Amino acid sequence: MPSNDTSTGWRIAFSAVVVVAALALIAALVATGLWLTERGKAASIRADRASATELDTAYRDFATDVMTHLMTIRQETLDEDVDRIVGLIEGDFSEQFTPRRDSYEEVVKSTEVIADGVVSAAAVEKSYPDHADVIMAIDQTIGNPKATEDQERQYRVRVTVNRHDDGEMKVSGVNFIP
Repeated sequence: MPSNDTSTGWRIAFSAVVVVAALALIAALVATGLWLTERGKAASIRADRASATELDTAYRDFATDVMTHLMTIRQETLDEDVDRIVGLIEGDFSEQFTPRRDSYEEVVKSTEVIADGVVSAAAVEKSYPDHADVIMAIDQTIGNPKATEDQERQYRVRVTVNRHDDGEMKVSGVNFIP
């Protein structure tokens, strides 16, 4: 009978080792699953943040481009410049600007004004997948043949940029900030 006690002891020890090994394997599988899930979530969050950052950059760059065109006036390319601006705007801003296009061009031609506009700073204030508000500081130098020296002006504006389902962007609002 002593050999029977030894084999029973070995069986109990072996069973205990198998149970511990099985529990360790299950724990390792659960931990690996949790780690992979968290890693996937973290990667998704990083991708969303990168995507949002890229979209904010696109909003800022588009608003900068439109405002540079709007604040830069050249006599020799006035019609083309205004056509370009009209093609980049919509909504309230278009409803305000487009009907006054002819009078704007007349004033620019009659006064022979030349202006250079430069966006000196721009940042996205609020951003959504379909629109954003961009705050900008714009420096403009205005030359007029009737004036002895150029005039320097600084503006702060809030530009609303809309993004359509096809990715096309348009400016729908330009509000000067006092």
